[in-house]
Amino acid sequence: MTRSRRWLCAAVPAALLVHGSLAAQAATVRQSASFDLAALVDGEIRVLLEPVIVGRTAFGVSLARWWGGGYAGVTPLAASSELVAPGGVDQFGHPAREYMLDVYARVYPTSFSSANPKHRVSGYLGGFLGLHRREHDLSFSPCPPPLDPTYPCPLIESPAGWAQSTGARAVRSGVEPGAEVGIRVMPLDYLFLEIGVWARLITFSDPKGRYEDGQVDSRLTFAVGVSW
Repeated sequence: MTRSRRWLCAAVPAALLVHGSLAAQAATVRQSASFDLAALVDGEIRVLLEPVIVGRTAFGVSLARWWGGGYAGVTPLAASSELVAPGGVDQFGHPAREYMLDVYARVYPTSFSSANPKHRVSGYLGGFLGLHRREHDLSFSPCPPPLDPTYPCPLIESPAGWAQSTGARAVRSGVEPGAEVGIRVMPLDYLFLEIGVWARLITFSDPKGRYEDGQVDSRLTFAVGVSW
């Protein structure tokens, strides 16, 4: 047996032994739920749930809602004494919205995890496939909801909070893939913080013009969560 083969025969069992030791010491992957604080900066609410764990792989779902493009600066419809704005006011006060449902999988490799269980630091790699829906209300009447539905609503200047949708709406939806990478730190047994990068491939344009087909939407993530 040559020297190189002897070295290889000795190195492989040693590597397996080290890997097994790291796997035994690395923090256990557990079910969890988290809230992305960084998403709030972009006007988005994002919650992540990881209910299924298989080894060091977690399968979960991300639920998110974006809102933006308030009524300020929206041009009212042409004045008409006969115009009555119908019901259907957006309860969040924004003519543009996006709803995101993502199914994802994350792998927490032992090579990305701290060998010291006291540190409880784990890196992760993930991918997701999302069903996204974007809506944009096209026209508005700046009138408050009338007490009498038959009362005509004159188009006058009014507070933005009184804006009411006339019903014209552009809706687009589609499936968009994405990926993420980050680090999970557990300062306490059941409390953790996550810092990472999240990105998705845009597969359909946005009615408000934020995205075009083929673009990549990416941003930093900072989440706080609990595990059990």
